[in-house]
Amino acid sequence: MFAAALMGFAAPVRAADGAAVSRVLKPARTIAIQHDGRVKPLESFAREALLLIADAPRWKREDPLVTVLSIAANPSAAADKEWIALPFRPLRESLGFDAKRSHVSYSDLVGGRQLMRMLPQIVEKQRRREEMTIEENEALDLYRRFVAVNDLMRGNFPIVPPVPGDAEGLWQPPGGSTGYEPERQMLLRKGWEDLLQAVRSGDEERAGLSADRLGKELRELSPAVYPPPWRLRLEAAYHQVAPFVWARSLYGAAFLAFLVGLLRRQAAWEGVGRLFLKGAFGLHLLGIGTRVILAGRPPVSNFYETMLWLPFVAVALAFWFERLYRTGFFALSAAFLGALVLLLADRLPLDPSISPIIAVLRSNLWLTIHVLTIVASYGALTLATVLAHLVGILHLSTAGKGASHPALPGLGLALYRTLQVGVVLLAAGIMLGGVWGNASWGRYWGWDPKETWALITLLWFLAVLHGRFAGWLKPAGVAAATVAGFFLLLMTYYGVSFYMVGLHSYAGGHAKPVPPLLIAYAVAELAFIVWLIAGLLRPARR
Repeated sequence: MFAAALMGFAAPVRAADGAAVSRVLKPARTIAIQHDGRVKPLESFAREALLLIADAPRWKREDPLVTVLSIAANPSAAADKEWIALPFRPLRESLGFDAKRSHVSYSDLVGGRQLMRMLPQIVEKQRRREEMTIEENEALDLYRRFVAVNDLMRGNFPIVPPVPGDAEGLWQPPGGSTGYEPERQMLLRKGWEDLLQAVRSGDEERAGLSADRLGKELRELSPAVYPPPWRLRLEAAYHQVAPFVWARSLYGAAFLAFLVGLLRRQAAWEGVGRLFLKGAFGLHLLGIGTRVILAGRPPVSNFYETMLWLPFVAVALAFWFERLYRTGFFALSAAFLGALVLLLADRLPLDPSISPIIAVLRSNLWLTIHVLTIVASYGALTLATVLAHLVGILHLSTAGKGASHPALPGLGLALYRTLQVGVVLLAAGIMLGGVWGNASWGRYWGWDPKETWALITLLWFLAVLHGRFAGWLKPAGVAAATVAGFFLLLMTYYGVSFYMVGLHSYAGGHAKPVPPLLIAYAVAELAFIVWLIAGLLRPARR
């Protein structure tokens, strides 16, 4: 790794100047490339590369594939563009950059050499498996972005499939392909150079023709290895259509329609809301189904995918409860939750790529029944938390007036039923996880941080249900306890995953700064709990 950094700093690739094409035609999007352990279309590769490098799916609203191919076609111009993300302010200052700069250029990192001086100590600590600081981890992330840019500038696009019978199965760039006849290798290099030349000159028609010709030549090399065209087209279309972006917009529209309908008591608005909610749910289902087809597994192998599944379960649960109780509160809460969680999934620094899972987790049976169940419980309990806020708001609106809001009993029952479903799913998920743990790691329970916090969360919500059943907690009390319990759920779902070391950690101990949005949410939520408890105590003082 250290040697690669030396090579990268020493010799950036140069090419002639030229204008990048404004768009890349369809044939280029469906050329297959091997990247991060999976064969995917160039469309996916380009988006994932930009998310890694620029921390955004697009750079200056440019088509991701145009950006990536333009870097390979004209690396000298790309070297001076400030598009390498540097989000951690202390690291900016340590590297000698302006603290206000969120992005730097490849040339900045090559010329400054400050990152180069930091790497030996960081690599040595990594080799000794010592705990690293946030700044050191951020420096490693910056190095990965640097290497990714360097690979693009050098034209390291492994789009040539291996020869039939190759045991390693590694794809190679057009300029370094081996195993095929010299004439075939020359033809591939020429096809790739023609595409880059067309991109460099801004000739869109030529770029499309070159991409089409190159794609056909690549497919003919090894038809048994090359992905079927329908799969490549489906994945490219998935990115182009962006079903989750449309779904969150419709969820938001449904929430507004339901809210207007409840405030004005007009059934027409509620009908519009149900229409939007069904449309959003359909798009949500389409997106999840597409990911299942492309990945060949349930969509819960990383944190981003669980954020897709969580609101899906919440909305499905809301549909079921609305058929039983027809209160409108379930639909209102589910629409709000769907819009919010899908927005956060898109805005938070998460990896949305369809990637393979680690070997120890490659059991579709247990992955399906355990992870889907446990994340489904998070969806139900999160829906309960939204309902708890509605209960709290209605209680506070009538606190001290001698009579409760007429909708409070029905809404309290809705909260209670949702909590029951969430607790049953969470208990089942924990037990199923124990069975999977025994199959994968040889033990049913090991007090791993995720296991421990899941148990704490379960016990808390069991106590809430018991308090409500025994009559110790009224609807507003159940609401306050539910909102407080959501902090435990957040710790189980998010905190353990990114801030603790364990078998269930996505970060693997990689320390990250706590997002300011999370801090603001915690402060606001604590204020709401205090306000609600004060409202509960007010009648007792009279």
